[in-house]
Amino acid sequence: MLPKIVGRADYVSEGPPTVFSARTQEVVRLLPLENLLTETDGPVRFYGPFKDKLTTPAFIPEVVKAIAQIKGLEESDAAEQILRNFANLFKIRI
Repeated sequence: MLPKIVGRADYVSEGPPTVFSARTQEVVRLLPLENLLTETDGPVRFYGPFKDKLTTPAFIPEVVKAIAQIKGLEESDAAEQILRNFANLFKIRI
């Protein structure tokens, strides 16, 4: 399915499981950064470092940090690309 998503220039949004889920990390690894967005999909409770906490947008920096590590990038580079992805999706200038 990921090749179809990339081929259509669609996005995949990943949230807190990126920090602790091997399956989510594999999706992030396979997907070009240009097709990734971040979210918290909450309020819900997750596992790992977020155990017993309701999700908030404050979790996003940890998600971006995990994406950067998976991609072998600086956090700032990953964050900038994800911001550009949001701007492209919503057709706004940044």
